[in-house]
Amino acid sequence: MIKRALKEGVTMDQSFHLTNLVLGAMFLPLLFLEKSVVEWSEFWKPLLMGVAFFVGNWLAFFGLKRGDVSLVTPIMGTKVVFVAVGVVLLTGKVPSVPLWIAAFMTAAGIFVMGIADLRKGRHLHFTVGVTLGSAAVFGLSDVIVSWWAADFGALTFITLGFLSVSVFTSVMWLLQRRPSFRLKAGQRSWASWGSVLIGLQALAMSIALSFFDDATGINVVYASRGVWAIVLVVALGVSLGNREHKDSGKAFWWRIVGTFILTVAIVIAVVDRSNHPIV
Repeated sequence: MIKRALKEGVTMDQSFHLTNLVLGAMFLPLLFLEKSVVEWSEFWKPLLMGVAFFVGNWLAFFGLKRGDVSLVTPIMGTKVVFVAVGVVLLTGKVPSVPLWIAAFMTAAGIFVMGIADLRKGRHLHFTVGVTLGSAAVFGLSDVIVSWWAADFGALTFITLGFLSVSVFTSVMWLLQRRPSFRLKAGQRSWASWGSVLIGLQALAMSIALSFFDDATGINVVYASRGVWAIVLVVALGVSLGNREHKDSGKAFWWRIVGTFILTVAIVIAVVDRSNHPIV
């Protein structure tokens, strides 16, 4: 939907700012559901998470603007590797062997997805680099939430984090001399629904990371968004104005192979956590 909005003439800045404002609005009600004691003296922790998410989100939008949904979205699945490494470096906790295998299988699946494009000599280095940067920064954000949220007051932590994202985007909007938010009816519909869906997935991921100390396992399963991207592009692509599964040729089939590898990695992670649950 975001990709369709960009094609309809919505600028990247308009879509980016709208999404960040929607994120803050969707998380705000969680403040009233907090039952734990909040460590307000450590307010800088959710703000740091907000900075990481803001930067990661901007890079993700930039990558989506430059590349196909069925390539960019699965590349975001490499976030699981950055999360696994981040968990070790920042918290000292070492993921299980099956989770490491799943993490690197995810990375291998991403490589397979892009191999046909590289063979064609497409200039993908910039797009892939930006998207990998987004995955790395998003990974840092996830580790921060998993590491600090529960002790701070989980619901308040993630709410403050995403409210700060809305504040940062407002400041950026002012520095850009307040670009117009006026959108045509069709543009507004695609951009708004895309923003709401991004908000819902951020809400679900944040709650999972806050209450379950398993950032690596959660992110392996989250990599299934690459699978859903492929399925939705095939099933609904034409109706959404997306023809990349027809225009990409053999490259799209390589993406399907990579998606299968991702799926196997997800199964490994789920089985591992079924045998060794972390709560």
